[in-house]
Amino acid sequence: MRGLLGSLARGLGLTLSALLAVVLVADTMETLKQPPTVSQPARQATAILSVAPSPTHTLVGIGASGAWWSSPVYALGPRVRSRVGQLLYSRNGLRLSQFRFNIGGGGVGVSTPWKAPPTFYRPGGTLNLAADPQGIFFLEQAKRYGVKDLVGFVNSAPPEFTSNHQSCGGYLLPSMIGAYAQELAATVAAIATTYGVRLSYISPMNEPAGSQPACRQEGMSVPVAERGPLIVALARDLSLVAPWCRVIADESSFVNRQFLGAAPIWTAYPGVRSSLAALAFHGYDFPSKAVLAKVAEFSRRVGLPVWATEICCYDDAGFGYQYDPTMNSAMWLATTIYDDLMVADASAFDWWLALSPDLGCDPAADPSCFRSVNVLGRNDGLIYFNLNGAANGNRRLYLTKRYYVLGNFSRYLRPGASLVPVATSDARVEALAAIEGSQEVVVAINLTPQGSPGLPLQIDFPSGSGVLIPESAVSTSPVKSLSAVDLPTVSGRIALALSQPFSVTTYVFRIGRR
Repeated sequence: MRGLLGSLARGLGLTLSALLAVVLVADTMETLKQPPTVSQPARQATAILSVAPSPTHTLVGIGASGAWWSSPVYALGPRVRSRVGQLLYSRNGLRLSQFRFNIGGGGVGVSTPWKAPPTFYRPGGTLNLAADPQGIFFLEQAKRYGVKDLVGFVNSAPPEFTSNHQSCGGYLLPSMIGAYAQELAATVAAIATTYGVRLSYISPMNEPAGSQPACRQEGMSVPVAERGPLIVALARDLSLVAPWCRVIADESSFVNRQFLGAAPIWTAYPGVRSSLAALAFHGYDFPSKAVLAKVAEFSRRVGLPVWATEICCYDDAGFGYQYDPTMNSAMWLATTIYDDLMVADASAFDWWLALSPDLGCDPAADPSCFRSVNVLGRNDGLIYFNLNGAANGNRRLYLTKRYYVLGNFSRYLRPGASLVPVATSDARVEALAAIEGSQEVVVAINLTPQGSPGLPLQIDFPSGSGVLIPESAVSTSPVKSLSAVDLPTVSGRIALALSQPFSVTTYVFRIGRR
């Protein structure tokens, strides 16, 4: 090469060093002409979401419980009470379509005062409907907002019906099944007569395998052999005095060991299946998809719909103490809702406490503590409040990311909607769809870690004659709370969107005419 350059230099009348300088300058100029190299983030492969052509079941509702918090929240004053209604039921709030009303057992023996609700029942068989004015207030509030299903549930029967004559630690006396059923039916009828509020459903037992023997809250065990007779007796008595109300049962704490183990036994009791509106379970063993699929199979086998009626309190190890208002807990809730609705084929999903005082910290001492995780509180609420707020003046309500994520479902998945499976090409995304009239909704859960690039989504709808028109898109993420995001672009029956990491996004489409 050096010899070749020497010959070229002599032909041009240049020294070799001069020629090398010319070459070097030319090479430098060529380099300067090249665009600089810019480090670009890796683009995520598009996740394909394929909406199935047919629904699997119909949604009854999405809700939460009014247990325990009615009295201390009522004491916070009329402005807070009004705000609670807006947050839970309005179109700008959660728009809940179910409300679970706790029919108290009197709290006899219960050591935690705010977990000891009064009972309407008076010894001798009469009822005092004025015994729980705070609870009735929030029940009437839900009715005023047009909540579709008002569901009564019982943690413990009144002490007259339990083995230890307390509201915790005992069991329902077999000899009292008939009297207890009559008392519950009479209570449902009296609430309707006195307040004009009709309970659509009632659950006569809650987590009946245990009795809360520590007595920090109400609880009553109901042996498996008693559950069938209780359901049949209650359904019979309701048909006489409150025929608009149906029975749900048995609200077992655990799916695998309790519900799937006991339900085949008590549902075989004569008359049970015709007496029940729905099977009900709680998911406190945090069951796998394989276990929940067994729930769906059992539901089909006995010909009864199934409801997921209570869940809360998950920490990194399972059920336990922890207060986590962040997206970590919210994403767990999102996947739990998906699993219950689309794997267990549940027709209803209910969270445990709509409001809770278990913050685990004192905002009066540290005003920002409600934003951070701590191990002293509980993941049992959607909204939090100060238990002593009426005395110390702290009437603030604290909203968690769980609140907003539940809204991604409850605002847009409405009673009567047909739930439709959505197959995904990427394990980092779970999604479900719902059809209600001319509206189609898709909820997409993006499990990619925070800091990841946006994930392109391609939502493939089954063929149809209508035009797919995007109407709204709202997302909850570490930086958004049910906030509007860009609408998907649509071509034919395919919608394209960019999903942000660690988020839950709800896309609403209208099917228009061509």
